[in-house]
Amino acid sequence: MSDLRISSTEAAAAIETSAPGRICLFGEHQDYLGLPVIAAGIDLRVSIVARPRAASPFRVAMPDIHKVVEFDPNKENTYSHDRDYLIAAANVLRREGVEWPCGYDVEVTSTIPINSGASSSSALQVAWCAFLLAAAGDVRAADPRTAARYAHLSEVVEFGSPGGMMDHYSTALGGIIWLDCATHTPAPLPAWASEYVLVDSGIPKDTNGVLGSVRARAESIDVDFHALNGAEEWPAIHDSLPPDRRGVFLANARNKQLTLEARGVIENTTDAVRLGRLLSEHHVQLSRNLGVSLPAIDDLLARGIAAGALGGKINGSGGGGSLFLFCPGRSNEIAALYQGMGLRAFAVAVSSGLGLLIDGKERVCS
Repeated sequence: MSDLRISSTEAAAAIETSAPGRICLFGEHQDYLGLPVIAAGIDLRVSIVARPRAASPFRVAMPDIHKVVEFDPNKENTYSHDRDYLIAAANVLRREGVEWPCGYDVEVTSTIPINSGASSSSALQVAWCAFLLAAAGDVRAADPRTAARYAHLSEVVEFGSPGGMMDHYSTALGGIIWLDCATHTPAPLPAWASEYVLVDSGIPKDTNGVLGSVRARAESIDVDFHALNGAEEWPAIHDSLPPDRRGVFLANARNKQLTLEARGVIENTTDAVRLGRLLSEHHVQLSRNLGVSLPAIDDLLARGIAAGALGGKINGSGGGGSLFLFCPGRSNEIAALYQGMGLRAFAVAVSSGLGLLIDGKERVCS
């Protein structure tokens, strides 16, 4: 925590929070198995600007999606749908004794493409939980790990969804992180691999449906992936499984290995070419063996690599959504290629995590 602490006297202050979108470099579909992941916050962000108001309810305007939500956070609110995340966060915090002394007029805006696999909802939830804590005068508002924990509780646990905590930690902490998903222990990694192009394929996806289906298949395999080491063990395990589980096994076994190898490359070298190849191999496993990519997304990746990107993969749960390419020194050129195809494409860089200002004064989140 920073020495610039929030005190209860700062309740009813003007508050601004923000959190980045994320790309999952390695370990896609591994976090809910407790396996490690490598993820990065990117410089597309959700921003929340809040001003105190005399009336007690919170009034939340979301102009990007033409929606306004109004509710009293100091009472238990019912959910209008299974993604009623803003109200869920207030419910979760209120059950733990958090109270709000005044209402707020809030505006939420975002540059993260929605429902594309870049963690727009998790970034919103991290920024929103930090706002809720700050609005209550709670010192934990400046702790990104606390924001990540409450974001996961209110977005995933509250609704019985199948996701893990990768999204929440990566958006809260920013940079490039290694996350041990068995212990929920994050560690920063060097951020030299910082230049990417994020492409929204425009293909709708069903995040919870894809996550639930792939997770169910993975968890039905009686294999301890944590204890699985050398590839010499794989053939016997593969042959013992039902045919419809063999690809899932191979993908998880190989992707764990790729994630460990990538950590070594990021920590001990600046070998961009090798890192790009590892990213592309990770995508092959996700596409061929997990079946979470689509021919159209495979083709978009191939076009970017042919144009000079060093590698890339689908981003997020899959079945549609976004992809990204690792293209140091060529991000604007590669983004223009996709924009010329009529797609939304963003040259992005690795970014900082949770941001918090109270009455215009920055609170260092660490």
